[in-house]
Amino acid sequence: MITHPTQFISRALDNNRLSDGFYELELEWNSHAPAPTPGQFLTIRIGNGKGTVPLLRRPFAFSSFDADSSVVRIIYQTRGIGTEFLASARRGEELDVIGPLGTPFAVDTDRSKHIIVAGGIGLGPMLFLSSYLTSRNISSRFVFGCRNEGFIPSIKRFTAANPLICTDDGSAGFRGTAADYINANILPDINTDTTIYACGPLPMLKSVSKIAKDRNANCLVSLEAVMACGVGACMGCVVPTVNGYSRVCKEGPIFNGKDVLWERM
Repeated sequence: MITHPTQFISRALDNNRLSDGFYELELEWNSHAPAPTPGQFLTIRIGNGKGTVPLLRRPFAFSSFDADSSVVRIIYQTRGIGTEFLASARRGEELDVIGPLGTPFAVDTDRSKHIIVAGGIGLGPMLFLSSYLTSRNISSRFVFGCRNEGFIPSIKRFTAANPLICTDDGSAGFRGTAADYINANILPDINTDTTIYACGPLPMLKSVSKIAKDRNANCLVSLEAVMACGVGACMGCVVPTVNGYSRVCKEGPIFNGKDVLWERM
């Protein structure tokens, strides 16, 4: 599905801390812009060029979209001056937005089993996908992995997904990674009738893609890359695929796991 992104001035409606270093920003969505779908992202000009904030726009995946109220949300982690500035945004503050950008998840309705895997900051787009599937009466399993209990959000949309929680240190849920959980508990149920959707750290995506390949399942992954432009012009976010180098911002961020050359990532 091809959408034409729109640039507009949005207003912050809410900005809440979810867990250790993670926040969710709620924004007005321009009614003239295309409706975002799971897997797509927007870019924000942090600080609108004021002060010492970064020059380049920052990309953020949609974590939800409410068509009735024209409201979108993004989940982000404070990693540097740009996201720290964003964490200080208050209700009513104006932000320069471009979106929706990128290719969305293509939900495979020909397959009856759907497994959603989220790791760390990859939670946002997977929450959006989970609610999207639920709204269409498509059942799915939701596996979420993080470092420890302090990274588990308490928002209703997360608990509504009935997440299977994994922590690296065992402080909550299953002790181990999301891929470890799948290997230990779900693997026999994964087959050609399964689609796995994943977003998170690169090692997790590699592991999940291998599981899908070994079980002849479909696998769609959301990749992250440093983006200079976000619209496919600068070629700064390319990743190696069987089709050559592909742009995460344009051909992605959603890729079929079997098309990514993981050994070169």
